[in-house]
Amino acid sequence: METVRIEIGLELVPFVKEGNLINSIRQMRRDMEQADHYLIPPIRICDNTSLPPRGYSIFIYERTVAGGELGYAHGVAELSSHLENNIRQYAIEAN
Repeated sequence: METVRIEIGLELVPFVKEGNLINSIRQMRRDMEQADHYLIPPIRICDNTSLPPRGYSIFIYERTVAGGELGYAHGVAELSSHLENNIRQYAIEAN
């Protein structure tokens, strides 16, 4: 079981292949570690053909915590922001 998993629709897969999403998530994990003093475990990214093409779902401990669709004007930065906000919210609720 992964601690954090993000599933993405097929139109978002190029964000992963180009490395943009992975680099953004790496930076987010570093920033959160420095700012909040807790370590975010590795985040698994996988595609899901049952999601809309630009859809995403965020899971923490197998529980869906967020989901939606990115507009065509939005990209990696917005997806990373959603991920960061949900991880922060989960950490607040857990404490």
